Amino acid sequence: MIGPPPERAVGEQIALLRSVGYAAFGRHERDLDVLDLIFDSILDAPGSGDVRRLRFSGQGITLDVDIHESGRTGLTIELRVSPSGPVVVESRGGDAEGPNGARLVSFLLRWPGTAQRPVRTAWIML
Repeated sequence: MIGPPPERAVGEQIALLRSVGYAAFGRHERDLDVLDLIFDSILDAPGSGDVRRLRFSGQGITLDVDIHESGRTGLTIELRVSPSGPVVVESRGGDAEGPNGARLVSFLLRWPGTAQRPVRTAWIML
């Protein structure tokens, strides 16, 4: 048999999800509105290709994220914000688990020089 027994694999997944939840809660910024994850191609369109697509929405803002695996160099991430206009996007998160490991990430969006309040996305694993 290759890999851990199914019971152990499920237990490890539950432990990972629990730790991710605790980490996200600990990094919550209470003064920022959150864009909810409304689409993730891994869950909503499995087998739809080698690009992971995410959509976050809330507060009249939509953020579309395309994630491309770049082999040994990591990930390439494309972001599209609607409504369009000058926006600064920062990624927030911890270090990856190993050189090709997953990391917990949230994107912070700011509109400098405008009255638009900053927002951030829900935390996701990349």
